[in-house]
Amino acid sequence: MVNMKQNQITWLIIGTIMTVIIFIIAQQFVFSTASAEQLSQQEAERQVNERFQGKITEVRETNSHYEFEIELKTGVYRVLVEKENGYIDRVIREEIYEGEQQENEEVEEEQSPEESDPGALQEDNDEEIEEEPQEDEEANEDEPTILSYEEMTTIALNEQSGEVTYLELVESEQPYYEITVEDDEMIYEMMIDAYEGSVLSLESERKTPETVVTEEEAIEIGLSEIEGDVLEIDLREVDGGLYYFITIAINEEEQATAQINAFSGEIHSVAFDEREIEEEDEEEEEEEE
Repeated sequence: MVNMKQNQITWLIIGTIMTVIIFIIAQQFVFSTASAEQLSQQEAERQVNERFQGKITEVRETNSHYEFEIELKTGVYRVLVEKENGYIDRVIREEIYEGEQQENEEVEEEQSPEESDPGALQEDNDEEIEEEPQEDEEANEDEPTILSYEEMTTIALNEQSGEVTYLELVESEQPYYEITVEDDEMIYEMMIDAYEGSVLSLESERKTPETVVTEEEAIEIGLSEIEGDVLEIDLREVDGGLYYFITIAINEEEQATAQINAFSGEIHSVAFDEREIEEEDEEEEEEEE
């Protein structure tokens, strides 16, 4: 009888321990599953509203992004938000309202407060009543504030026209924005002060042109015309056109350079000259060392 009670107690303890272990494992599974979930559309929309404070007119969803079309005072923008981490990946200006905005400002300046708003007198009275809260607000306005994504996009595009492909706030002692603007030919990397909107740095580089003929295809075309070993291939712009220049060793004494159109694959010219064996051997020896 005593043994039966001891066995029951033992099994009760074992059951309790197993229940606790299963509960802990289940909690870990639930939390890990929740953390692996992607950003929801509602959360992405909330981020866009907080940063841009405009009117979202359209939402599209792809495998990796949410695309929001948002209407602001300066125009219509397309904002791409990554699902995985919630980062704003790209801001593209679709339409500009600058002309309309200037016209509206001129009309507002010409009209008196009474003409533009019949309730102006009432608003003035309300403002007098709220004088004390406004003093606190004016004190807060003296503190520097970080410029919004919308303002920073406008500053960047005024500095360099194109498409904003990257925009991110770097928080530090002196916060700044990192911005990338691209056009058809160039890529511009900017650092802009987050408080003042002044351009801290601007670097540019030319995009690598897209060609129809690849390097491998150009080499095949060159070797079909000239038998030998390829020594060098280079892509250059000549008189507004792109050409591959392929240097081919024919033998130990002679080499040829073929100029091939990078779009049509047509051989534009072939030039023959003597090989500089000694210089090439010295370069090979230096590389081996």
